[in-house]
Amino acid sequence: MTLPHEHMIPYHSTSRKRRSLGFGAIEYMAAAVDFAIVLISSTLGFMLYEHVVFGAYNDPSPYVGIGLVASTMFVLAMSGVHAYSAQQILQLRRQVMLVVLLITTVLCFLLTVIFFLKLGDTISRGAIITIAFISTVGLLGTRYLWYAHAARSIAHGMFRRRRVLLICPKSYQVDQLRGHAGLSGMEITHVLPVCEEASIGGLTGDVLRRNGIGNVDEVLVVWKRATVADMESNLSALRRFPLAVNVIFDSFVGGIVSGESQKIGGVHAFQTQRPPLAAWERGLKRCFDIVFSLSALILLLPVLILIAIAIKMESKGPVLFVQSRKGYGGDAFRILKFRSMRVMEDGAGIRQATRNDPRITRIGAFLRAASLDELPQFWNVLRGEMSIVGPRPHAIAHDDLYDALISEYAMRQHVKPGVTGWAQVSGCRGETPTVEKMRERVLHDLWYINNWSIWLDLWVILKTVIVVPDLTKAY
Repeated sequence: MTLPHEHMIPYHSTSRKRRSLGFGAIEYMAAAVDFAIVLISSTLGFMLYEHVVFGAYNDPSPYVGIGLVASTMFVLAMSGVHAYSAQQILQLRRQVMLVVLLITTVLCFLLTVIFFLKLGDTISRGAIITIAFISTVGLLGTRYLWYAHAARSIAHGMFRRRRVLLICPKSYQVDQLRGHAGLSGMEITHVLPVCEEASIGGLTGDVLRRNGIGNVDEVLVVWKRATVADMESNLSALRRFPLAVNVIFDSFVGGIVSGESQKIGGVHAFQTQRPPLAAWERGLKRCFDIVFSLSALILLLPVLILIAIAIKMESKGPVLFVQSRKGYGGDAFRILKFRSMRVMEDGAGIRQATRNDPRITRIGAFLRAASLDELPQFWNVLRGEMSIVGPRPHAIAHDDLYDALISEYAMRQHVKPGVTGWAQVSGCRGETPTVEKMRERVLHDLWYINNWSIWLDLWVILKTVIVVPDLTKAY
């Protein structure tokens, strides 16, 4: 699953007579445009600031120099994270985050240099801030233009793509691959479907020639269930042709080789499971949790008091419901919630809440639908037992049940559980009546763990504010 929207490139057989740019030109064009925007913004920002504040036009050459340094640093930083490839250019959300983060970092670095070199009298910090604003607007504007038009330009042959012979099982969804191949500079011009049982068994030079291997620049093989011996035999047939050959493992092996790799001696090892967050990442997340939870408890204190009064007025029993949950590493803790039911279940026989559940009180139904019953968990966050964002903790009885049914379930506990989570803001909120429903939630949680960043936490919190008011999604 991908967080940002990915353009799919429709298949168009383009004429080879048409002159078009090489596909790699996209990266150079994007980098050149960014360089020009930051450089021009430096001069324009200085002139605007000096004219508006002081009503004068001074020598802009120092700011041209700043622009050259800033644009070079920015382009190098973007290139370092491979942000100029066609696939990355079309991931709008990631591009926005990178632009905001890197342009701020570059200009903060320049301000620091100006401070230590005592150039404040020569170079105005106000002008630097103006430059930052104009640069950010310009860079974000180009991202929206790339997002809106780049995929269409690629599809209509403006950029020359490598012609590809695709060898795949007969049942393989070729059209699904065409769009992704287009973003990688490929055009699938020939397809050789082969027997499902042997995956690509029985290839010969004659078969390959009849299926267009002489008219392509590259071969792409989709490997599914063939044996290693079968793979070696058929790759040997492909070695007769002076073409690049790439293999897609569409199976369990594919999940392994898609992980990050490192070299150990003369062999490659693939990471199949990401370790818990690094020490600095845990520290950053913990600092954020403390500040956010403490602020929330202070600001929401009147709301907490009103909810407590409403619960006591409607039914007998405690205001808070305390239940055992599993946290980081499977360690148990006591989670706090506003009581929304007439029962206080905490053991091996916990029944999940359902729509129109008779155990739920009237005020409890509203609290659960709006997720207001979760507000006391800010105290769990402050205590270090939970995080603001993370996989939602389930009752221990449910953990034990699904741990036996879903092999990846325990991996949710590689980070602290959260008050809100990626699964909840992605539609996996409320009852999970089937194992498949829970599996979908688990996959969202694992995606969050493998892609964590402080920006993702902020995005989840923002989406929570939008999603929570919909009272029809949970009960």
